[in-house]
Amino acid sequence: MKAMRTIGILILLLVSGFTSWSQTDRLDSLLYEVLGNDREIKKLFKQPSAYCYLYGGLAGDSKTFYAGREIGEDMYALNGSLYFLHSKGFYLGTSGSWYSQSDPHYSTTIATAGYLKALNRKNTLIFRASYNRYFYNSQDAETSYVFKNNLGTSLSLRNKWIGGRLSLNFLFGEEFGMNATPGIFSRIALVRFGRYNKIQLEPEVSLFFGSESVEYASAGSLSGQMSGSQPSVATEDVYGLLNTQFYLPVCIYIGGFDIELGYSVNIPTTQDENISYPISSFFSISLGYMLSLN
Repeated sequence: MKAMRTIGILILLLVSGFTSWSQTDRLDSLLYEVLGNDREIKKLFKQPSAYCYLYGGLAGDSKTFYAGREIGEDMYALNGSLYFLHSKGFYLGTSGSWYSQSDPHYSTTIATAGYLKALNRKNTLIFRASYNRYFYNSQDAETSYVFKNNLGTSLSLRNKWIGGRLSLNFLFGEEFGMNATPGIFSRIALVRFGRYNKIQLEPEVSLFFGSESVEYASAGSLSGQMSGSQPSVATEDVYGLLNTQFYLPVCIYIGGFDIELGYSVNIPTTQDENISYPISSFFSISLGYMLSLN
């Protein structure tokens, strides 16, 4: 049976797989559109060569998962975020997570600073680096939060309608951990109305690689059973594929607003041969608004 070390680690890993929204690298997509010299964005806000934005968003999930495993029975989550974006590629922000069955409900505040850079002239190859600092709202003094920092990086390559992304997160504090998320995504315009407004599908398939604790009977457990004593159990951290996720969102862009309605399917994988996890699914919704500061 898989053993989670602490509730604190679980909550942290839940929110750290992204930076703010757990279903997709939504911030990567947003930064690409805003900072990647996107002509439509520049025309929409009629900005000069240097410009700034303030972006706020609210997202909710019908269920809460870590690596495809449901956390709590019918526990839903809300996440709010606010980011300052600059055309030179720098951004600062903060986000917070609220869970329906945690105590207290408001769990974690994340402070974020990062940089995004196009690596080629066509702005199709994008590099991002970021630092996240986690501040926990816990009433339990015995809960251990061994990861308080996250260095994240991603590299994405895309054309007008399809792309790929590899994201890495290095977690550290009292201990060190790492997870990786490669994915393939697409942008398929369904309807365009007005000059810049549109409705489009943005499907994505992503893999989540990370570490899990696997329990197994130690070499001395057989002799322990023969003598009538309790068999000993050892725990080992194993790194591997933990989840495959299929995400299908419908995105609506109207002026500075964006609305996303999504459906996700998780296919979890475990390195523990003694257990298996069921395929799961959930709905999500998000609302965001971008304000030009120039």
